[in-house]
Amino acid sequence: MRHASGANHFPAVRRAIPIAVAAASGLALLAGCAAAPRLFVSDQADMSFYRRVAVLPFSNLSPDRFAGERVTRAFITELIIAHPFEVIEPSEFAASLEKVGGEPNVEGRYDPDKLKDAAAKAEANGIIRGAVTEYSTQRAGGDDFPAVSFDVELLDAATQRVVWRISINRRGHGRVPVFGGPSERTFGRLTQDACADAVAHLRAKAF
Repeated sequence: MRHASGANHFPAVRRAIPIAVAAASGLALLAGCAAAPRLFVSDQADMSFYRRVAVLPFSNLSPDRFAGERVTRAFITELIIAHPFEVIEPSEFAASLEKVGGEPNVEGRYDPDKLKDAAAKAEANGIIRGAVTEYSTQRAGGDDFPAVSFDVELLDAATQRVVWRISINRRGHGRVPVFGGPSERTFGRLTQDACADAVAHLRAKAF
């Protein structure tokens, strides 16, 4: 059942539930087995309400200039595969933002009111945004390996409140990480696996 406004499905007073997920050891991280994602879900949000969702380009806090774009694309791909809701074509939502003058500022921040207006034009119930915090090569025990970390959250389009938030960290195998091929030494494969794992956890606990 679709609700008329954000207030009906997301009360003003809410209590967030952190969902406990077991963590792997530091040695497992170096072996390519990262800690399980950390997941937070609001117990006041009606998950069935979010049927059409927009995805903003992930912000990039890593040294790699293309990391935000790569993780955004990989995450959208996994959402489309899992199909928990309709994902609005990024170019379509970008056009809605442009119509309301809601493009991000020089710091990559969006005006909340303009974001809300754009969501209304695109008929989006929710907005997904994220940040890539790590996308780099690390060294341990004489080997180099790829490392990817990012956070993703779903905001209620009407209230801008957090519906769920997930944080994931992944480390690949050495020795020299590359950008092509299927091996877990590659950033592409590691990014794909990290996004698939994040969506799988969300599907089990939030969708």
